[in-house]
Amino acid sequence: MKKFFTICLCLPILIFGEPVECKAFFSPKDRLADRLVELINREKTSVKVAVYAMTHLGIAKALVAAKERGVSVEVIVDPFSVKIRSAIHRLIESGVPLFVWDRGIQMGVSGRKGLMHDKFCIFGEGLVWTGSFNFTNDANLRHQENAVTLEGREIAQQYLGQFSHMKLYESRPYQEYITLYPKKIRAKKGG
Repeated sequence: MKKFFTICLCLPILIFGEPVECKAFFSPKDRLADRLVELINREKTSVKVAVYAMTHLGIAKALVAAKERGVSVEVIVDPFSVKIRSAIHRLIESGVPLFVWDRGIQMGVSGRKGLMHDKFCIFGEGLVWTGSFNFTNDANLRHQENAVTLEGREIAQQYLGQFSHMKLYESRPYQEYITLYPKKIRAKKGG
């Protein structure tokens, strides 16, 4: 089976005065889930994930395997991933720290609750994956999605700062969240 994927090498750009190498990927042709799993499988220290939707079992399994080989793994999801049939249960069962964004209770100007619509991962202290790609099979195989990797310590620190802020001030640990909002949980059907 031939592998088709595009890697668009950007000229090094300066972000915060630091040269940053970037690569771009597009679904469905680049099979973004496979690219992301490759990065998870290569990581040796830490993976921090903030993603709106996580139903892709292969990505969840890669995160669990990373934890099992000693990589620090933490995940923040939007409540949407708690409501749907989701791969987060694989993470919970394996002891991966999972947080649910709960800042949506603060009403915006329109009176509608907000979303944690981020889709990013930080690998170690120097590589960021970001773009429109939710961790779902449809996003991987059917939708037009994109992802960009940014390799640079300064940009990774910006994302680490955002992740830490969301985790500490805008999210609840999964168990606390489901205790507070039991009606938001749908019965798990086959994982």
